[in-house]
Amino acid sequence: MSIILKESVAFRSQTINPWTGFYFLQSMLINFALGYEFSVLYAVVFTCALCVLWRHAPRAQKIVIGITSLVAASYFPFGQAYGAPNFNTLLALHSTNMEESTEILTIFPWHHYAIGAFIFAMGIVSMRRRVTQPSTPWLKWDTLGVVFCVASYFIGPVQNHFRGFEFRLIDTGVPVLRFVRDVAVNNYEVVKEQENMAQLASMKDTWTVLGVKPKYHTYVVVIGESVRRDAAGAFGGHWNNTPFESQANGTFFMDYISASGSTQKSLGLTLNRVVDDKPQYQDNFVTLANRAGFQTWWFSNQGQIGEYDTAIASIAKRADEVQFLKSGDFEADKNTRDDDLLKLTNQVLATKRNQPQLIVLHLMGSHPSTCERSGGKYSEFVQSKETSCYLYSITATDELLGKLYSQLVATNDSFSMVYFSDHGLTFRERGTDVQYLAHDDLFKQNFQVPFMVLSSDDTKHREIKARRSANDFLSFFSQWTGITTQEIKNSYPFMSEKKAGPVYITNFKLQKIDYDRLATDVFDTRR
Repeated sequence: MSIILKESVAFRSQTINPWTGFYFLQSMLINFALGYEFSVLYAVVFTCALCVLWRHAPRAQKIVIGITSLVAASYFPFGQAYGAPNFNTLLALHSTNMEESTEILTIFPWHHYAIGAFIFAMGIVSMRRRVTQPSTPWLKWDTLGVVFCVASYFIGPVQNHFRGFEFRLIDTGVPVLRFVRDVAVNNYEVVKEQENMAQLASMKDTWTVLGVKPKYHTYVVVIGESVRRDAAGAFGGHWNNTPFESQANGTFFMDYISASGSTQKSLGLTLNRVVDDKPQYQDNFVTLANRAGFQTWWFSNQGQIGEYDTAIASIAKRADEVQFLKSGDFEADKNTRDDDLLKLTNQVLATKRNQPQLIVLHLMGSHPSTCERSGGKYSEFVQSKETSCYLYSITATDELLGKLYSQLVATNDSFSMVYFSDHGLTFRERGTDVQYLAHDDLFKQNFQVPFMVLSSDDTKHREIKARRSANDFLSFFSQWTGITTQEIKNSYPFMSEKKAGPVYITNFKLQKIDYDRLATDVFDTRR
């Protein structure tokens, strides 16, 4: 009876201890900060684990709290914008240069940093709790707590098993452990992907060209950045922010869907031949043009960290001439503008050449943070300063396209120019004065992007409403340039109203998802 009484008293004292409530609040915030769906169950699990550790290993508990609080506090702004760690976020971390990193930090609302600081402060308070009892006897409540934590650990693997997936112990749903798993597993996949790219970079392409009949002398591919189709006036957007595109003669695709929701993965799937869902980086549109006898140039305003450590750099380096305006290291020039690329195109176009040519421009475009690059300039205020700058960045790209088009006209040679964006964005802090746009993979608007073709012989503004997928870009490129190969099967005329098959996108977990099943993220036009 005395033992039961002691255990009851011990349990009662534990439950009414204010530290138990403090740990529960801390557990909820850490769960929320790591980017996973909130779960009361897992908050209770972590609270229970902290209480048991405090009773029997207080120093170990302080280490756990210190590490988890620091990680949660640091990750909170990123978790709210990009969710839990996945392949694409880890790939972006490996591929992003210092300039892009600092720009991203400026778009998060100040209160996200405040909450992160609060989480860290709570961690410090927990670590300063004084140990009053050097040792505590093991009670049955401790056993029940351990059993509860262990049982909760297996919820995720068991659920996966009954859903038809493989039973794996690492697939736990406990946020703290899941975070470690996701970082480790996805980082391993990224490193393996980069090693694969490095290996393929030294390999020759395997294109088998069957015929080359280019209609135009000069072909230009302009790759935009982070442009939602509904933010561009020429493609149905509410604002008249694309005056050149709106009046230009050419073919405008009103339902073009990008391959993925981030630059590296999207362009990796768009610009390369894909076999068994894996990009063959040696077989891309640049090496195809080279193989067909085109002279190729690649001019980029995006950063370059190394020669082959991003999918885009791997493709770019296959061109005859390559120039990055940014080096991509700590010395990267923040002041380089997309317009600076026109100096390079002007130099190329000033020289007459007999062979057909392909010029590729890779823009910074509307990559967050747009206000950082525009100096806070915008034409019309819409909801927030960052949203307004975003709309203005699309106008800046429109102006660049107009100037490039004029350069091409001035050559008096036949030409054709294609412009598309790599992916769209989604809204964060919607409806507030700190509203901003960030990468995501949950909404149709993350994949709805502009795509247009302007040629020297176009006489009217034509819109194609049939749905087209970036996964078929190489088929378009083959038809557009007149390069036929054994490897590219043209199942339908891309520049037509003929319906293609269903469109699938690749999400951040590298899963192929039916585009039609995605939710919507409407652009609110209120000022």
